[in-house]
Amino acid sequence: MKQLIAILTLIFSLQIVQAQMVSLTPSGAGADELVTLTFDATEGNGELVGASKVYMHHGVVLGGPDATDWNYVIGNWGQDDGVGEMTKVPGETDKWEITFSPTLRAYFGVPESQTIYRISCVFRSSDGSTKATTSPGDYGWGTVASNLDIYVNLNANNYIGLSAPTGDLTFINSGENVAIEAFASSNVSSMKIFIDEGSGYEEKASVTSGTSIAYSYVSTATVDINIKVTATVNGEDLEVIKPYQVVVITDPVVEELPEGMVSGINYNAEDDTKVTLVLQAPGKGFVYAVGDFSNWMVQEQYHMKRTPDGEMFWVEISGLTPMQKYVYQYWIDGTITVGDPYADQVADPWNDHWIESDFNIDLPDYDKTEFGPATVFQTGQEPYAWNASENDWQRPDPDHLIIYELHVRDFVGSHYYQDLIDSLSYLKRLGVDAIELMPVNEFEGNDSWGYNPSYFFAPDKYYGTKNDLKAFIEAAHEEGIAVIMDIVLNHAFGQNPMVRMYFNESTGKPSPDNPWFNENYVGPYQWGYDFNHESNYTKAFVDRVNAYWLQEYHFDGFRFDFTKGFTNYAPGGSIDGFDQSRINILERMADKIWEVDSEAYIILEHWAPASEETILGNYGMKMWRNRSYDYVPAITGATSGSFSSMDIQTHVSYFDSHDERRLAEHALSEGQNNGSYDVRNPLVMYERAKMSAAFTFLFPGPKMIWEFDELGYDIDIDFNGRVGRKPLPWGPDGLGYYEDSLRQYIFEAYTGILEVRNQVGPEAMASAVKNHKYTGNTRRLSYNTPGIDLVVIGNFGLNPEDISPQFPQTGTWYDYFSGDSLEVVSLSDVINLKAGEWHIYTSENISQGFPGVVEVFEDPVTITPMPFTKNDEIVIRFDATKAQSNGTAGLIGADKVYIHSGVLIDHPDSTELSHIVGNLADDGLGEMVEVEEDIWEITLTPADYFAIAEDNDIYKLGMYFRDADNVNLGMGFRNSIIYKSVASGLPFITINPPAFDANTPITITFNAKQGNRELVGEDKVYMHSSIGTVDTENPQTSAWDNAVGNWGMDDGVGKMTPVPGAIDLWKITLVPQSYYGLSAGEFPYWLAAVFRSADGNKKGTGTPGPLENGFIASNLDFFIRNEGTVSVNDWTLSRAEIFPNPTSGFINLSEYSGDLGFELFGADGKLVFSKKVTENKIIHLPDLPNGIYFYKIDSGHKLKAGKLVLF
Repeated sequence: MKQLIAILTLIFSLQIVQAQMVSLTPSGAGADELVTLTFDATEGNGELVGASKVYMHHGVVLGGPDATDWNYVIGNWGQDDGVGEMTKVPGETDKWEITFSPTLRAYFGVPESQTIYRISCVFRSSDGSTKATTSPGDYGWGTVASNLDIYVNLNANNYIGLSAPTGDLTFINSGENVAIEAFASSNVSSMKIFIDEGSGYEEKASVTSGTSIAYSYVSTATVDINIKVTATVNGEDLEVIKPYQVVVITDPVVEELPEGMVSGINYNAEDDTKVTLVLQAPGKGFVYAVGDFSNWMVQEQYHMKRTPDGEMFWVEISGLTPMQKYVYQYWIDGTITVGDPYADQVADPWNDHWIESDFNIDLPDYDKTEFGPATVFQTGQEPYAWNASENDWQRPDPDHLIIYELHVRDFVGSHYYQDLIDSLSYLKRLGVDAIELMPVNEFEGNDSWGYNPSYFFAPDKYYGTKNDLKAFIEAAHEEGIAVIMDIVLNHAFGQNPMVRMYFNESTGKPSPDNPWFNENYVGPYQWGYDFNHESNYTKAFVDRVNAYWLQEYHFDGFRFDFTKGFTNYAPGGSIDGFDQSRINILERMADKIWEVDSEAYIILEHWAPASEETILGNYGMKMWRNRSYDYVPAITGATSGSFSSMDIQTHVSYFDSHDERRLAEHALSEGQNNGSYDVRNPLVMYERAKMSAAFTFLFPGPKMIWEFDELGYDIDIDFNGRVGRKPLPWGPDGLGYYEDSLRQYIFEAYTGILEVRNQVGPEAMASAVKNHKYTGNTRRLSYNTPGIDLVVIGNFGLNPEDISPQFPQTGTWYDYFSGDSLEVVSLSDVINLKAGEWHIYTSENISQGFPGVVEVFEDPVTITPMPFTKNDEIVIRFDATKAQSNGTAGLIGADKVYIHSGVLIDHPDSTELSHIVGNLADDGLGEMVEVEEDIWEITLTPADYFAIAEDNDIYKLGMYFRDADNVNLGMGFRNSIIYKSVASGLPFITINPPAFDANTPITITFNAKQGNRELVGEDKVYMHSSIGTVDTENPQTSAWDNAVGNWGMDDGVGKMTPVPGAIDLWKITLVPQSYYGLSAGEFPYWLAAVFRSADGNKKGTGTPGPLENGFIASNLDFFIRNEGTVSVNDWTLSRAEIFPNPTSGFINLSEYSGDLGFELFGADGKLVFSKKVTENKIIHLPDLPNGIYFYKIDSGHKLKAGKLVLF
């Protein structure tokens, strides 16, 4: 009841307060004026407060002042494409506006004959995941419907309108009535209905009073009519005219499909003015072809014939203009409008006009949003002229492919195939021999990964024309690179015509008679609508899709998305087990593909049991194989996992793909450190990324690179949303990777590694005698081949460590990247590898070395203690033997060494040192003491040494070293300034009070200056959190059972506030029971938390390990222990009991010692009794109703809670 009252109070208060959530300028605007709509995000549910973009999905209401049907809709839900994007009101933070120009009517394209009563709208975030609205009800500006759609009233003054019929046409049986109904805004003195059937208007009905009129129109034949309503309202003469088509249903002509015709578009080889359209629609009653050729009207000549078996509908269209593009649809049973499932171009009325015309110049003009997506045919097309080189094209060996997975939108800023062609030299230089294009067949919207397919024979126009795609594939082949099509045949999305032809609107599912799709999804994995792969209709469709892309576009094969879903077998609701029926489906599909092209690649994203994948692999297919769980620990320094089975040839192995976080991002976020070697240091990560590549691509078998891994791309997968655009590494607005020599070294390392693979030969590696070491800190690949022998060694640990390389033979071995040689005199020799050090050795000299490409990170500086604050006295130790000399003679053997240093106080990512100490002279300022040969020290307190004010923090110390004459230098790795982090003097996380119960207000404080410092300088910080109510030492799972927060949403849920007077210190105050929705009696043992930026792209965390009051888990989540909870090792409170229990009115706490606080709570969580207990441990309870209560005993630093039964 209390919750109901709260909800009602909220509703009423919202209706009062939110009167100005939406406003129009001018006030009381009408349809024929320039109108500006303003939206105030602070009103209503406030879910778009702080949004960087706001979209308005909008239309108009024509049915009457209280109607809710949307018309002339503008907007593409979930797309950040500019359609309906609002602009921020100048000087306002959360007010947005959109102007309907030159008039509201013209903006929406509504004819003069129609009255516009309302604007219909929904306000959303750029990705559609957040919607701003308010409680259902009537407001001064309009109405909010029960589904939370918003309707803004317009000033219609005196008006009349047609409430029936709606739409532009109707299908009826001969002799049926068409209801014509009109209304007026107030009492009329005259109101009439006229109908024009082609010979002029005839009056059909008339009234002289009231506010409505009706007439039943009857027709026995298809006819185009004009309906006119006139009325006099308050002395004003009004008129509305509505063109309308009445189609009388007749049976289609039954006739066999002409020989050679197939579903889809059939061009006439002898006559470019004709085309035959064929639609497979078993069980449908009638179909019309409608389009540009029929002026988008139903015409009897385009009434499609039906085959005797009821399977196919077809019609021949003549009188066409060769080379003209005609947009068309199939209108089925009078209710369904769809494009052709087999068409090779889609006309999208919502999205096409956002495609840049400079590279897709021949898009037809189609804006009929009321009909939805249509398709295009064009007679007289010239076939693509493939180069003669296509006849000689030989695909690379499928057993040893190096595949480059690529998304056109995110690889080239123009998202254009022609620019992708220009990038082929880059990929050729890298050393790949196959490109896997993420889905390029038509998908919903423009801005997408493509796993939401709608049409399966049409290339998506956002990337260019169909001939542009063919030109790209042709150019790739000329570079020796195969092109693999990533295609989704597990499911389709709602715009797919085969979904829409047989769809149950009431359930939102395909209808049971759908020939291609299951009514319900099979298994728990659900995207779009599930293809029924047991259906012969689906099998035939799949076969034709696959053959089409192989033959028409010369794709070299497919990567099939989620083939685990190619089944109708789900015992217990699971599709995870071995499934012979799925094997049969995939083997049948593969056989059909190989009938078309015997060498076509077939790669499956399968994720099925190993026994099933083995069968499919032995049949000739390849499986996708994610090995991130082995390579992430290796690159981060955790060194668990194993590299075994990386040479398997039935699987395409990779350490990340579009579905996984980047290996480099893992290293920067989760990298281990031991004080002097920190994997989170980008300079360290770069070298480890190269080592990881060597231990991936120098295994034989097919491998895959996800785009830009060869540059150490480290942007989080959830940046701008998982499938959202990511920053380009190059270009004017890019990340500058292409201009960064250190990033280019990663590219050159990849290139060299792949060159070694080619020189040794993956086939030779596969058949070699091997002596590998797959696990541990140090790892090894050792190949004894008939030709060039190969040894790869690397140290994934954080400290120096020995490894036996297991060279297959003694003699001279050659280091590929350094160009040095190594004399091996004993096969049992060991080599000591520094942390992150790795080498490729070959038995023959196949390179002269690549200076600078691969180097070993060494830190010449250690600081004691570590970590340290600005007020700690520290010793900085410099080892000249580990320093780089930046082109000078270095500092080994120097008589004097000075430290030249400063601090970073603006931001931890800054490189501008301030408060610099050192004059570059032999003046004693910064002079160090030699404590061992070539090892120098200086002792200082940073705050004093650099004269830092008490209220200023230091993020890092920056330093390099010099001799007395400032001639010779000692620098960090790759001649860089050496930076050392300075810890904040405040704790990472605090809870105040540290001991609390579910009803205690607590303040959680987060220090962004600790840990990785990713949230330093953010203007908003959110806490995504939960309370764990299980008393456990391993809360990683249970503590997240009560999570509060919406990741990536700037919606106020979990929003922290700055601590007054502090910088980068954030707090949030809450009561656990109400904030997390805990039940009465549940006790808060743990706080689980993640601290993030408003968009979720940054996360403040630290190195996994213990904290003073909890720990950071391996996944970087925080777990903070309620300091008042009872440790399982604390006997005093954990085993002490109260008695008697149940009790009739008193309890004994004699098992407890010391002063205690005792509190008793009712079942509703309200405090009913409390007492301070000192020496007398007997408590007499007040007169309370019998029942179950909850108690809390507070010893001052420990708490105990439990149930007490009173009888």
